[in-house]
Amino acid sequence: MRFIGLFLKGMVVGVANVVPGVSTGTFMVMLGIYDELIEAVGNFFANRDRMKSYLLFLTPFGIGAAVGTLAFAKLATFVLDRYPIPAQFFFIGLVLGSIPSVIRIHSDMKPAINRVIAFAVGLGLAILVGLGARSGMLGQLSANPFSVMGLLYFGIVGFFAGGAVITPGMSGSYIFLLAGTYEPIMQALDSLTHPPIHWGVIISVAAGVGAGVLVCSKLIDLALKRQPAVTFYTILGLICGSFVGLWPADLDLSASSLAGILTFAAGLAIAYLLSRSGGDKSTQPGR
Repeated sequence: MRFIGLFLKGMVVGVANVVPGVSTGTFMVMLGIYDELIEAVGNFFANRDRMKSYLLFLTPFGIGAAVGTLAFAKLATFVLDRYPIPAQFFFIGLVLGSIPSVIRIHSDMKPAINRVIAFAVGLGLAILVGLGARSGMLGQLSANPFSVMGLLYFGIVGFFAGGAVITPGMSGSYIFLLAGTYEPIMQALDSLTHPPIHWGVIISVAAGVGAGVLVCSKLIDLALKRQPAVTFYTILGLICGSFVGLWPADLDLSASSLAGILTFAAGLAIAYLLSRSGGDKSTQPGR
């Protein structure tokens, strides 16, 4: 049962991973697996005594995430293209609904000066990323994915996206979108089921994402062990600031915006159900 549960949670994270602006880290918090994932990835090579238990956790979760990403890559882009405003409101509902999960995950979340500062830093960083997406300034970067420099560029972007993947409030696909690589990466993923396969893009991005996940998970693991409350306040800031990038740029009182109210409510409901399925685990200071 644990294998199936982790596989299904991995699928949820995989689906979220292909949608720009939706944080997979936030979903992992809602599902109650964030701490365990950070521990497993960050200490996989350092703690050989627990390597077997890490594998038993990471294998079904990783398979589910891969299946979810491949299965929904095309569907996610189709929905965003055809129904952008309802889709964005749905994602806003999901993100907003994740906030109580972050607050509950640690036993001591009382406000303090250093925690408020951490919240402000996270909020500011997420707002800057969102404004960068709206201005399109990072989208001006271009690269030929079939050249050596192009593959290097995709790998570097993948590294930062890997760090964003495991940071609640940040989105790996959002980083791809900002860097102008989202569409060719989605096409490369789609080529896995519709050859010829774009191996160059897939390998360079996968290598970059893998390195980013390993490096950043270690840093986050240390932060959670030494300053858990400050870390979670930073995460809350990132989540709240992500609304800047998710909010529809051209919003009017049209049928699509009215439909957005319904999809927003649906997102809130799903976030609540996901947080309930993840349990109500609290992290003790110092873990």
